[in-house]
Amino acid sequence: MTVFRMFAVSPPGLEGFTLRELEELGAQGKAETGGVEFKGSLELLYRSNLMLRTANRVLVRVATFRATSFRELVERVKRYPWEIYISSKVPLRLRVTSKASRLYHTGAIAERVLEGMKERLGFAPSTTNSEDEGEAIIVRVVRDRFTISVNSSGAMLYKRGYKKLVGKAPLRETFAAAMLMASGWDRKTPLIDPFCGSGTICTEAALFCTCTPPGILRGFAFERWKIHDQNLWHRIKEEAKGRISPCTAPILGFDISEKALELAEKNAASAGVAQYISLKRESFPKTGLETAYIVTNPPYGLRVFVPDVEKIYRKLGEWIKRSFREATVCLLAPDKRLASATGIPLERLTSFSNGGIRVGLYVGKWVRE
Repeated sequence: MTVFRMFAVSPPGLEGFTLRELEELGAQGKAETGGVEFKGSLELLYRSNLMLRTANRVLVRVATFRATSFRELVERVKRYPWEIYISSKVPLRLRVTSKASRLYHTGAIAERVLEGMKERLGFAPSTTNSEDEGEAIIVRVVRDRFTISVNSSGAMLYKRGYKKLVGKAPLRETFAAAMLMASGWDRKTPLIDPFCGSGTICTEAALFCTCTPPGILRGFAFERWKIHDQNLWHRIKEEAKGRISPCTAPILGFDISEKALELAEKNAASAGVAQYISLKRESFPKTGLETAYIVTNPPYGLRVFVPDVEKIYRKLGEWIKRSFREATVCLLAPDKRLASATGIPLERLTSFSNGGIRVGLYVGKWVRE
């Protein structure tokens, strides 16, 4: 059985969530900046691509070696089984970075890597610069040590295949999934997003609640590989589909924008979970619920202008205190000041860049005395 060295690339700040997901899949991983390193079979490669909610891609680390000259680089590259991953029908897209190494010219490094692959394959691989095409090859050089990886995922994993339309300042699916994990949602208690926008948190919650694999609607680069096992892949998908079950927890999304709610409805329908989500055009409504999980991404006033952002966070906190006897709150905020404006005791678990804005992920609990 072939054992692959893999690296699940995560947005910086989400590595711990990705590690937890991989452990649930039976992998033993090690979190580091930018992702999680792990080893496993072709089956684990398939399952990680299909099931990971917080990772951006899964790389296979094909080659690791030291080289200090271009001739040595070509000789090292041609030793590895590139024929497993590369065909004459699919162009390559190389991304090269070099740091503190004798070979530092990224263009020249790319040329020699392609030369080594040509000598191994018996043909010259074509190349492309398009982000939507080709087999992605990642070449990383640090202190003369090369790591060459193949992207098994293809398009970024946050591209689930259901979000056809987005509104202003959309939240990535990976971040929404991390928020749900951070909140500790039990998939039984009602979940509410009072700033639902195009519905990413609500849709991800429904996928999570129903145990729907996040990658079930999309394709992957590994399906083009010579070693692709179609029977194994079919079995894994069918087993995952067999675990899908109805969501019994109410999932409520509110927004003041009618256009945003229209997008949310279409995205939920595209994901096949519209029946589990209730969307209404209201601001801080009466829900009639005593307990709830509030998972939300309020406006920051940075990408989309909002006249008094602190007032919004303050009103959010007042609504929670007024409406619920008990609530778990998970939200994003660009600084502690806004998070504190809610009046809810919130702790920052991690931070990450959302649309170029550094935000903290805050979680806390409100219990009425």
